[in-house]
Amino acid sequence: METIKSHLIKKTKLLKNNLIDLPKLEARLLLAKALNKDLNWTYVNLEKKISKKKIFKYEILIKKKLKKFPTAYLLGNKEFYSMNFKVNENTLIPRPETEILIEEIKKNFESTKRFSVLDLGTGTGCILLSILKEFKNAIGIGIDKYLETLKVARINSKKNNLSKRSKFFKLDWIQKDFFKQVLKINKKFSGNEKFDLVVSNPPYLLKNEINTLMPEVLYEPKESLYDNKDGLSFYKRILPKINSLVSENSYIYLEINPKNRRNIEKICKSNNIKNINYIKDLSAKIRFVLIKN
Repeated sequence: METIKSHLIKKTKLLKNNLIDLPKLEARLLLAKALNKDLNWTYVNLEKKISKKKIFKYEILIKKKLKKFPTAYLLGNKEFYSMNFKVNENTLIPRPETEILIEEIKKNFESTKRFSVLDLGTGTGCILLSILKEFKNAIGIGIDKYLETLKVARINSKKNNLSKRSKFFKLDWIQKDFFKQVLKINKKFSGNEKFDLVVSNPPYLLKNEINTLMPEVLYEPKESLYDNKDGLSFYKRILPKINSLVSENSYIYLEINPKNRRNIEKICKSNNIKNINYIKDLSAKIRFVLIKN
């Protein structure tokens, strides 16, 4: 039987030769997963032997990684805003740039304030649940059209002890009575007529951008990345009726494609939405639109 150290050396070399980023870390993360141990354990047990069963499991993970399968899916979780979220192929993988959204919300809401949140296209639930963790009196609803995705969000809610203050519902924003249904759900759950905060990271990639994505991203659900049109379907559907969802002095934060900023501006203007601000991401690109009501 070979040791942990010898396996790590071999697999690091293999990943490096196949141009996998951070091969040493990847080899160790996947080994920890195969052994069902935390990362630190692999550092202090280098001379331990690995059973054939565990080696087999490790080999499967490495083969998937060589095909550029996302590490988050292989590990089954991803950290976002210092919280741990379950992820799988039914959900987008939370991105560090989206964490800026939480920081921006903190600028406009007091930590003790009671308010209601609507997260459209919730995915893992990471945005909504991170807000609820920061604001102990907030309550929120996550909407998604896929049942399998909602199952993951509900697991994350329970995992982070937020199931009492969050609920997830299967709804599609293209359906006729969408706005009416959302308000009905909110009234029943929070007792509020409307929402104080609306957030969303909708599908916004352009068609020509799909071909330029990193190989890992191609494993993520296409319908969460791209609307099969111009990357504007969500904004065209939601923005004209956004006022029906929000209370006075509310805030709406939407993640956007920097390339579509002008088009989103046009949609806002044509719907008499005037109080618009933009927020930049870690690369100094305009990544979010903030609408104050």
